[in-house]
Amino acid sequence: MTSRLLRPEATCLMLLLVVLAVPPAMAGGFSVLVSPPRFELSGEPGDIVRDHVEINNPGNLPITLELRTADWDMDENGATTFHPPELQPGSCRPWTRIERHSISLPAQTSKRFRFQVSIPDNAPTGECRLALLIQAPMEDAVMARADSLSFPVQGRIAVIMYIAIGDAQPELVLEKLVLEELNGQLTPVAVLHNRGNAHGRTAGYVDARDSNDVRLEFGVSAVPILPGQTRQVALRRALPDDATPAPLSPPLEMRGAIEWGTGQVKISQRVE
Repeated sequence: MTSRLLRPEATCLMLLLVVLAVPPAMAGGFSVLVSPPRFELSGEPGDIVRDHVEINNPGNLPITLELRTADWDMDENGATTFHPPELQPGSCRPWTRIERHSISLPAQTSKRFRFQVSIPDNAPTGECRLALLIQAPMEDAVMARADSLSFPVQGRIAVIMYIAIGDAQPELVLEKLVLEELNGQLTPVAVLHNRGNAHGRTAGYVDARDSNDVRLEFGVSAVPILPGQTRQVALRRALPDDATPAPLSPPLEMRGAIEWGTGQVKISQRVE
């Protein structure tokens, strides 16, 4: 079967409730599973990067979905904003084609949806980004009620894509490591700045001893940090699922590393 690749309009897995004019009061509309939740791809100038998403309809009724691309950005608190149809700096959209703009899925079936990004020969080293938006048609939106008003609610899924061009790499720098109160718990927080030209996604473990010489272990929260951004990354206590953490007894002597891709920043300091 021959497929047609269509030029898009603009491009994660976040289930978004797009509500016209008011906060999402009630979810409704459609049930869809999309895999993978995001793409972190790479290519050289002149390459064509191809991949696909798997879209699954687990429900008992057939559905029709609309697909398009969008630009997006993320603020330093991790909130994502989508920008269809206007182009944003660092967009991959002018280079992207998607297989089609709508797809029909019978009940309890899956389909692959293909896309490709044609990186220009003269593309500079760096990272471009886009998102694939998957949503039910507006005529299938359900009505949410808030007080005496009704509003259409449209379900949307967004698959975020990062494409590193050439030798683009993140370079995360630890600006400081502090203790802050998060959700009522004293928590170590790393403040990291990305001075590289691609995003970095944090990971890793850090050991510590408190003022009572009790050994503690912390996991580094997975946080994407875009080029030029400074973000706070919480270090969470590594505990059994049903355990309640005892209050920290600072100061903490912390040793370990915050990692991202092939890089890391080592930690060896006293935190009060």
